[in-house]
Amino acid sequence: MKNEQKTTMRKTLTLEEKWESLTLANNFIFCKVMESNPDLCKHLLEILLHIKIDRLEPPQSERTMQESIDSKGVRFDVYTKDADRIFDIEIQCVNNKNLPKRARYYQSIIDVSSMSTGVEYRNLKDTYIIFLCINDLFGKNLPVYTFENICREDRKLELGDGAYKYFFIAKNCDKMSSEAERAFFSFLTGGDADDNFTQNLQEKVAFAKRNLEWKNMYMTIKEAFCDEIAEAREEAAQAKAIENARNLLRMSLGTPEQISQAVSLPLKQVLALKEELAAEVPCEKA
Repeated sequence: MKNEQKTTMRKTLTLEEKWESLTLANNFIFCKVMESNPDLCKHLLEILLHIKIDRLEPPQSERTMQESIDSKGVRFDVYTKDADRIFDIEIQCVNNKNLPKRARYYQSIIDVSSMSTGVEYRNLKDTYIIFLCINDLFGKNLPVYTFENICREDRKLELGDGAYKYFFIAKNCDKMSSEAERAFFSFLTGGDADDNFTQNLQEKVAFAKRNLEWKNMYMTIKEAFCDEIAEAREEAAQAKAIENARNLLRMSLGTPEQISQAVSLPLKQVLALKEELAAEVPCEKA
């Protein structure tokens, strides 16, 4: 009983514990495994897209692209290409917010970055934006949603622009068309490694977690992220305390000393706020 109480009380894992608990569904691990194992990345694309790839360029994890200095940049999880096609694989296990618009923007950035001055439009490579999602963001209970541009007036007429977007839904993997797809997404969501491919992935995940350089990199990123969150929370709490102090001063609910204690602000700061509010009150005409 005491052990259960201790487990309930301690909800926050240490960075060491988080690292040990990571799976392929973690963005950092997924990127490292795909980047360091091009053959596995190639095979995954063949499984997902039902295509054959002769030769795949070395995958790049977390590759950044930006159209111009004042435009929003993007960071692709796993970016790679073959002779005729460009592939972007995004592992999306937590937040599905704005994925359709993200896919659109990612597509545009890839197109702009791959076209040099003087290159003809016919040389634009086909692009595949692939999101590996846990939950069904479209709510139609499908295992995969594939989008390409077609004519609204004639659904059989394709635009033929070579732009494809895929949203795979891991929780619906039992409905996927191939055993290889079902096995991969089952493994991604915590299932057993049931075939050679997922067994290889399992080995590579274990290898990645033994890599001290990657471990230190992960912990550095997480520590920086935690510091940013803590700083943001502190700034939000400070702003809220100032707002509360102003409201109490406006309503004359307590002395500056009492308000300072109530909102946990230094007395000097509360007195400064009082002076600011006094300066805001327009002087009455004589």
